[in-house]
Amino acid sequence: MVSSEVPTRRHMSPDEELERAMTDYLRVSRGAHLYASGDEHQRAEEAAWGRLETARDLMEGAPATS
Repeated sequence: MVSSEVPTRRHMSPDEELERAMTDYLRVSRGAHLYASGDEHQRAEEAAWGRLETARDLMEGAPATS
């Protein structure tokens, strides 16, 4: 049987979330030439930065892993 549900991203640990958010931010930041306008790039960069800050805050509140 084939599922018609939209696949969702697997749950990531705080470490993985931070690493992914950092990678995504750097891709957006370096990819200005991929956007139709400077405004679109700026909005995408601000959204990626916000996600990075959220991931960082989550990391700071997360219990340490050994």
